Amino acid sequence: MPQVFEDIIVDADFASMIPPLSAEERQQLEENIVEHGGARDPLVVWASKGTLTLLDGHNRYEICTRLELSFDVHELRFKSRDEAEDWIDRNQLGRRNLDARQMSLLRGRRYNRTKKANDGSRGNQHTEAADKMSTAEALAAEHGVDEKTIRRDGKFAEAVEALGIEREIVAGEIDAPKHAIVAAAQSLPEKPTTEQVEQAVEAVKSKPHVANNSGDNEWYTPKEYIEAARQVLGKIDLDPASNPVANEVVRAATYYTAEDSGLDKNWQGTVWMNPPYESGLIGQFVEKLCDSCVSGTVTNAVVLVNNATETKWFQSLAEQASAICFPRGRVRFWATGKKQATPLQGQAVLYLGHDTEAFVSQFSSFGFCMEALT
Repeated sequence: MPQVFEDIIVDADFASMIPPLSAEERQQLEENIVEHGGARDPLVVWASKGTLTLLDGHNRYEICTRLELSFDVHELRFKSRDEAEDWIDRNQLGRRNLDARQMSLLRGRRYNRTKKANDGSRGNQHTEAADKMSTAEALAAEHGVDEKTIRRDGKFAEAVEALGIEREIVAGEIDAPKHAIVAAAQSLPEKPTTEQVEQAVEAVKSKPHVANNSGDNEWYTPKEYIEAARQVLGKIDLDPASNPVANEVVRAATYYTAEDSGLDKNWQGTVWMNPPYESGLIGQFVEKLCDSCVSGTVTNAVVLVNNATETKWFQSLAEQASAICFPRGRVRFWATGKKQATPLQGQAVLYLGHDTEAFVSQFSSFGFCMEALT
């Protein structure tokens, strides 16, 4: 049951939707409020049927009521609880520093909520946008990501809800990668028992988060391959699956780590990519690259992957490629403080761009190169 403080209702479910402050952030907020003599920013409440339900400013409200300091209130009106929840998610996405899982969850909740409303009464606040474009397209434009990211977010939010771990994700208490959470939810039967859900959640919580998103999540690309790619690309604007150690060699102007979740970013310019080889991820990285090349945001790319020619993702990548190199022998990857490692499978280097002559010139020393028929 919600608790009432001075005519303002603190709804526990609304409060749980908001990422908590760290101890340091909360202490700093309290010091600022005390110094100012009250909250500078008004609390935001949902005014409905004579009640005021708190939507934003829970920490400010607690501090001000405890210390008997002043605060202002800004009232909003919504037709339904879903609209109020959507405002909370949209507000948090616009003002807070969130990790990749939190951002994905909030966007996914907005997508699923809006899609449900549009499929039904279409009385949601996004109706006008959805009339002109799909729900995913409208939200992708609003949040600066692509449509497929929004759809993946929706699946992630569904998985989080199915596992009952929304509060833990919002609070940043679960460090498992998104694809592991989705896989755990998909492993459940249509009508799972409480014990089955608990087992799936335990599996997610025990799965370590992979800090390095490059290659097989531990080994990095040899320098000679990176330098050859640099000669073809001229410069490397982006490495979407990397970390600080790998980027000492790659020297990409921008790189994304597992924590950044490169799949949720916009890819632009010239790209070097050695994607995570985990089956649940490599297809997503390949799809993102191909889409970015087709849209024109990525102008040229060199990609190092296993030569898994039978897979759907390799076929999609090869169809987009203008040239491919099949190295003699297997690529000897490296890692900090470790000897070189030779994988059990051979590799392929694919070029997506217009200067196939430069690619063949640089990579023919590594092995057989072939150009796509035009």
